[in-house]
Amino acid sequence: MRLLTWLTVIYLVVLVLALAASLITIFVYLWRIGSALALVEGALGQAERNTAPLKGHVEAINGGLTSVGEGLTAVDAHLASADMSLGAVAKRLGIGETVG
Repeated sequence: MRLLTWLTVIYLVVLVLALAASLITIFVYLWRIGSALALVEGALGQAERNTAPLKGHVEAINGGLTSVGEGLTAVDAHLASADMSLGAVAKRLGIGETVG
């Protein structure tokens, strides 16, 4: 009976040591991850501060590009209409489409 008690105590000590080692390892990795995330947070804060003055300019550029996009859409419609008209003329003249 004494042997069984000692084996149980030894097993318990080994189990507690293994659990402690695992938890310490997890703690170390979580600490490293937390440190890395703190660096990322600092870098993102710096990027936000550096780009803050651009806000008004970017909005103005975006508005201008919206106008350009609308103009290009109109040009696309006109070119499609011209393509259809030229296609009808070519068909009447018996000219096939040539590429190259």
